[in-house]
Amino acid sequence: MRTLLLMLAVLMAITLWFRHDNLNLSRGFAKANQIATEQKNTIHALNHQLAVSQRMASENENAQVRLRDALAVTAEEMARREAAIGRLMNENEALRRWYHAQLPDVVRRLHTRAACASAAHCLQRLPKGEHLPDAGK
Repeated sequence: MRTLLLMLAVLMAITLWFRHDNLNLSRGFAKANQIATEQKNTIHALNHQLAVSQRMASENENAQVRLRDALAVTAEEMARREAAIGRLMNENEALRRWYHAQLPDVVRRLHTRAACASAAHCLQRLPKGEHLPDAGK
């Protein structure tokens, strides 16, 4: 009988030890699942940010290509205009004299105005009731 009680006590101890070990493993498994879920959410958020940044990079590249094309077209047009001005100046004596003539005093004064210290200071320099002279006259 003693042997039976001893065996029963040992079985109870083993059962309690397995139960304790099972509870520890269950807690560890739940914690690992929680960490894995958080990491999945983080990975999803990072993938979304990566997709957005790749889309923005692609849009920026396309915009840069469009700007470079526009710059090339503008440079070509400017070269054509310069060539046309040079050609016209060689052909037309009056235009050549006009091009090399100095600007009128009123226009020259507008271009050589001293820098303003502040916006209020610039407003004080403007005539209150007078309009600026027309540059074409």
